[in-house]
Amino acid sequence: MIQRFKYLIIFALVYFFSPNGLSSLPNLTLNFLLKETLKLTATQLAYFSAITILGWAIKPLWGLISDLISIFGSKRRSYLILTSLLAALCWLSLSLTQNYTVLFLLIILTISSFAYAFQDVVTDALMIETGKKEKRLAEFQSVQWLAVSIAQIITGFAGGLAAEKLRAQTTFGIAILFPLIVALIALILLRKTEEEPVLRFKEFKENFKSAVLTKEFLLVNLFLFLWRFSPSFGAPMFYYQVDTLKFSKIFLGTLASLGAIGSAFGAGVFSYLTKFIKFKKLLFWSVLLGGLLTFWSLIYLTDFIKQNLYLAKILAVIDSLVSGTLGMIFFLTMLTFAAQKTDPKLAGSIFAFITSVINVGLMGSEALGGWLFAKIGLAPLIIVSGITSLAILIFLPFLKVED
Repeated sequence: MIQRFKYLIIFALVYFFSPNGLSSLPNLTLNFLLKETLKLTATQLAYFSAITILGWAIKPLWGLISDLISIFGSKRRSYLILTSLLAALCWLSLSLTQNYTVLFLLIILTISSFAYAFQDVVTDALMIETGKKEKRLAEFQSVQWLAVSIAQIITGFAGGLAAEKLRAQTTFGIAILFPLIVALIALILLRKTEEEPVLRFKEFKENFKSAVLTKEFLLVNLFLFLWRFSPSFGAPMFYYQVDTLKFSKIFLGTLASLGAIGSAFGAGVFSYLTKFIKFKKLLFWSVLLGGLLTFWSLIYLTDFIKQNLYLAKILAVIDSLVSGTLGMIFFLTMLTFAAQKTDPKLAGSIFAFITSVINVGLMGSEALGGWLFAKIGLAPLIIVSGITSLAILIFLPFLKVED
């Protein structure tokens, strides 16, 4: 019981301070820095975003290193500490810079994505090793993302306030603290003796081949890739909200906080649903409702909304709460499905392989969305995104899903 509670604390705190949590504080500042100071277009911002998540796309490399190579007698704890220190160093370099360039930001943020992705791989490996052993995968996933949602409630409004009131250097300076806290958590709470032993390469190779080279595993990865690959309209919509709907920095931050409140509620709902609803049904409704909700964004493009900007804000508030709740349920459903397909012996490599497939899909989604926006505009892009999201329903009958 004490051991389980300790891991709940570790997973919750690491995710609380992760780039999905408090470390996302500078995101709005970065977007406005790129848009207003460095004059990137919506398409260029989409390409920029796609490149800076490269570290998340090559997660199998971090998993491979973590599973096979120990440093300072540890294959999880030491990496968690070192990657957190590297992330802090990236924020430090940004906080000390006076004149930013696109290339400099691209390099530093890509390096930070390497650090944060490696940190995420090690944490998830621990989560799967202990979660499968204790039969508490869904519980651990819910706790992690509940912590993220609580952090985002804080960073949403605070991020908008920081973008409005603080210099970029000050915001980046604050962000240094978060990965340092993660390093401290790992140093104090994790013990080397609690980790799974390091695999020999021959044993790893045999286990990896038997886990990965199967029709079922490849089909699962194709499904998860296509789920994420539907063209993103995030960057164009951000520009539209600022330029046409006149959303302020503080209001955008407030929307992020409201979305996080919905996400926190969604994490709790997900934990409850898994006890009463078959997992395959959760997958089906996640894909169906996620695809249908995409079309809702078209309402912001109507002349009526553009002529009644106060109504746009009211709709955005409701939208943030609803999409935050449902989005978290959908996301945790996919993530738990991925965790089900992971061998605990190769928790770092296999889960990293699956989630990197999702992240490669996300990279493609950002780049494809930026390219399509320049070709066809925002409204057709939203329609294409919704249709492609719904199209993956054809895969569901062929997926083997555990309850």
